[in-house]
Amino acid sequence: MTSTPLSDQNRRFVLEAVSRFGAGDIAGFTELLGEDFVSHNPRVAHDPAAQSGRQAFADFLSGPGGAHLRDAAVAVEHVLADGDLVAVHTHVATPQGDLATVDIFRVDAGEIVEHWDVVQPVPDEVLHPHGMF
Repeated sequence: MTSTPLSDQNRRFVLEAVSRFGAGDIAGFTELLGEDFVSHNPRVAHDPAAQSGRQAFADFLSGPGGAHLRDAAVAVEHVLADGDLVAVHTHVATPQGDLATVDIFRVDAGEIVEHWDVVQPVPDEVLHPHGMF
């Protein structure tokens, strides 16, 4: 994979979004989402007839489902960018325990328009010397 100007631009944009999220700036994070933003997270309720995808995601992050994330410390470990897709591997330290996450964002015209995520708890004991990150 070779870096392209679009990949570099999208990489910087997504890192800004993740930085806002990690700082607890939910409003600042959600303003970077497109109005028709689509989340593939099965815990985010979204009825397109009732509200925009951006509003549904903001409601999730601001509500009980996102409570553990609002006080989390987020450390970016790896970033991969390929055209309009950016994947971010993060260490998320929440009050309930640490998480290893991979978020994939699709960027279009300077907005995040689609999101997938994989979340895995970091166990107290790892059965190898490599760690999670």
